[in-house]
Amino acid sequence: MALWNNLKKTTLGWIKGYASKIGGVTNSKDENHFTPQNAAYWIFVGLFFLCFAVNRFFYGNVQRTEHSDSLTQHFQISESTSIRNNVVYLKLGQLFGQLENFQQMERLESFLALHPEILDSVPSAVPLFREHYVLSSPYGKRYHPIHKISKKHFGVDLAAAKDTPIYATAAGRVTSIENNPKGHGLHVIISHAHGFQTLYGHMESVAVSEGENIGAHDFIGAVGSTGISTGPHLHYEIIKNGKRIDPTGSFNLKYEVYLKLKNL
Repeated sequence: MALWNNLKKTTLGWIKGYASKIGGVTNSKDENHFTPQNAAYWIFVGLFFLCFAVNRFFYGNVQRTEHSDSLTQHFQISESTSIRNNVVYLKLGQLFGQLENFQQMERLESFLALHPEILDSVPSAVPLFREHYVLSSPYGKRYHPIHKISKKHFGVDLAAAKDTPIYATAAGRVTSIENNPKGHGLHVIISHAHGFQTLYGHMESVAVSEGENIGAHDFIGAVGSTGISTGPHLHYEIIKNGKRIDPTGSFNLKYEVYLKLKNL
């Protein structure tokens, strides 16, 4: 309290002395005039300097540059763009979540060019290098080469040499590694975003472990002929919300999107 009183006393003395110099231009004692002899004069002067001191104390000697307005405007534009981009990304995720098959991709095409990176989390490529495989059996009804009956084939078979590298078609988490001699043999299931899963069957070897998080196009194992198989090949499936769908429409998805962006 003593410190405050001393500060107030010193400040008022400084204000009075400085104001006397300013008000010395007149020595009128008429109370109707705005002079140092008038109480209203001191009140006004005191308030003026008090406001000035408070402003300097809290804000310092802040100077606006000639570019400050344009920088503020630029920041607001960038912030709006960021928000808009986030909205687009969220919309893409919502549309991928609602997707039932790759024949419905038309509704997403206009958004993909804005956020092509979302395809890293969606099966959108071939699990083998293009020059390493031949599509030997498509998705759909077929005559089974071993069972000798017509039945639906819920994936695609990619014939390739034994030990050909297999790559994950999207980022995700390895949820299952099994070896079923009466089915897909040694196979891996990976869970991805937006309700997608992928299955890689008849593998010779596996290079990942259950629970492992992997990136798009990571090496996961090698082609083999385990399980019910007539020769080395990869059986590849895409499961969407628990339903196996035709993966063929995903093979060139990422390639076509980035090719369009390159040609813009």
